[in-house]
Amino acid sequence: MGRGKVEVKRIENPTSRQVTFSKRRNGLLKKAFELSLLCDAELALIIFSSSGKLYQYASHELFWRTEIEEMKRSTETLEGNLRNLAGEDLSNLGMKELKQLERQLKIGVERVRCKKVYYYIF
Repeated sequence: MGRGKVEVKRIENPTSRQVTFSKRRNGLLKKAFELSLLCDAELALIIFSSSGKLYQYASHELFWRTEIEEMKRSTETLEGNLRNLAGEDLSNLGMKELKQLERQLKIGVERVRCKKVYYYIF
């Protein structure tokens, strides 16, 4: 007796979605390992969860490890910038960075206002 066919669509229940993500992520990582081992293939697998958490696998440690670490640093920098734009983690910013952030936010607010006016007119 085989498994039933699964309809591929977004899972609406957040708990079920997270459980499915974890199971399938682990299965995918296992398959990547098996493929690299059985076929002597070099693989790199990067998975971002819906919360932005990074999971990775690399079969060739020396080359891919550097790439993965660089991507982790980039991700952390981007997440830090996003937190700053949301008004969080501002204590480690100097006056220059705060002024730059303020300019970015003013430009963003103006773009949002223009878009609202556009939708209001049409």
